Amino acid sequence: MVVVWSELASDFGGVVLFLVWLVIPLLYLVVIGRRYVRQSRESARAAVWARDEVCQIREEQRDGCHDDDAGE
Repeated sequence: MVVVWSELASDFGGVVLFLVWLVIPLLYLVVIGRRYVRQSRESARAAVWARDEVCQIREEQRDGCHDDDAGE
């Protein structure tokens, strides 16, 4: 066991490269995940804004139809 650890210690570059190989995919997932969350949040805001606009227009049209009926 001691021989294996001393060989690993002497091959410090290989150990660092292996750790980088382990960490880079995780960092990539975190970055992609944050970007996806940000895009989803922006899309949700746009969808809510559009829904509110459509609801407001429909209410105005509905109120306009009732006003026309009341005037006759």
